[in-house]
Amino acid sequence: MHSTAGPAPDAPFSERLRTQTRAEHEAAEQSGFIGALLGGRRDEADYWRLVAQYLPIYEALEDAISAAAARDPLAAAFHDPRLARAEAIRADLAARFGPRPRVDPPLEVTSRYARRLAGAPVPALLAHHYLRYLGDLSGGQAIGALVARHYGVPPEQGRLWDFSALGSPKRYKDAYRERLDGIVDPAVQAAFLAEAKEGYRLAAELFDALER
Repeated sequence: MHSTAGPAPDAPFSERLRTQTRAEHEAAEQSGFIGALLGGRRDEADYWRLVAQYLPIYEALEDAISAAAARDPLAAAFHDPRLARAEAIRADLAARFGPRPRVDPPLEVTSRYARRLAGAPVPALLAHHYLRYLGDLSGGQAIGALVARHYGVPPEQGRLWDFSALGSPKRYKDAYRERLDGIVDPAVQAAFLAEAKEGYRLAAELFDALER
């Protein structure tokens, strides 16, 4: 039986963050759309619908973190251009559909998500940075493998999931979590945690919208 006890108050922030957002994380993962997609029960077009929605989200995130890093030491500590995915998404879409692909316009939730990123204060922005990029380095690797297997998406159309420039994903994630653990200001931690929960809810909303 799994314990329902939360982490100790003095547990590392990365551990508390993972534990205290578990319910929201699991709710997003259990979306019917993403479950069917990764189970091979949708079709290739559904995968590209998802990728098209990711593009404005990553554009907003990457513009915001780049601007924040220029003025804020905490943002600068996490900003790493090698993580950026918008260019990779555009390359994937061009490889699949040609140099000027016609992609789905942003859904309402996508536009709302992008606006939230564009206006986020640094602790909230870093929460989304954590969700998107550590997610891509973890479950995202499984997504890349599964869409290749189920829908025949070749490597040249899967740059979104290619983080080879980082070296070992495990070492990178460990170092990232060490930086998270260096955040000791309780107000910053609280804002980060609250926005991480919201980020998972937005992801779930996006999956639900794609299902509809």
